[in-house]
Amino acid sequence: MLSYQHEYHAGNKADILKHICLTLILQSLCKKDKAFTVIDTHASVGRFFLNDEKLVKTGEAVRGIQKLFDFYKTSSLFLPEGIRLYLEKEEPYLEKGLYAGSPELERLFMRKGDSLFLIEKHPQALRALQENIEKDILVNGENGYAEKKAEVRAFVKNADSYESLNALTPPKIKRGLIICDPSFEDLSDYKQVTEALSLARKKWNTGIIALWYPILDHKKNETAKMLSALEDIAKLGLNPTSSFRCEFTFEEKNLSGSGMLVINPPWQLKEKLEESISLLSKLFD
Repeated sequence: MLSYQHEYHAGNKADILKHICLTLILQSLCKKDKAFTVIDTHASVGRFFLNDEKLVKTGEAVRGIQKLFDFYKTSSLFLPEGIRLYLEKEEPYLEKGLYAGSPELERLFMRKGDSLFLIEKHPQALRALQENIEKDILVNGENGYAEKKAEVRAFVKNADSYESLNALTPPKIKRGLIICDPSFEDLSDYKQVTEALSLARKKWNTGIIALWYPILDHKKNETAKMLSALEDIAKLGLNPTSSFRCEFTFEEKNLSGSGMLVINPPWQLKEKLEESISLLSKLFD
């Protein structure tokens, strides 16, 4: 939906769940030397300025990632692996007043030989994304934070997310991930996501699929129908696999929480996500 701008919501509580899940999956893929592919269907701009007037206006990043990061820096508590891994990657950006979105997190993990496809159709977001992926990534160095050239050059596609996903699957490199996070502001997204991911699953049945979804009281039926259909798809075909849902409930304007549906998940991903959600629920209570 071209009217949606993620700049208003980047770094909110829903983003945190998605990015913890994403970093855990990327870490798992990196445990083997074999190359992998990532297809990000709704990439947005890649990185954000925390003082951007849109983020400041909503205050969602302050109540989300900035609150979590403050806790990370001051707490002596043992942090779940997912939260610790995510914040280690975000730390160099946050210390510079930036926030790393999904494409930036993907660039941080990916190695030479891996393939990254970023799909974005919104004209303003597309221009910003194209500029941001040319910049160096930020990492923790021996003497503080350092800039480093990304090992993978991302392919940016200016096209419809679902049509592009169909065109890109199956990828040449068969290990990998589809990360899908539409705004779901348009009711048609529920049907389009179901159809697009079902087709992608049939064409690329060894890939991991990670779907982010909002928990909206007025769209419970659409959400339940979509998730049930995709869970059924996971069980079918020549390579049936498992799937799971994890949900993080909270109170935000017009939003009761968010969830992740993961098809063909890496080992122990569900347990690691649930451990992170348990701490997030206490922190944001």
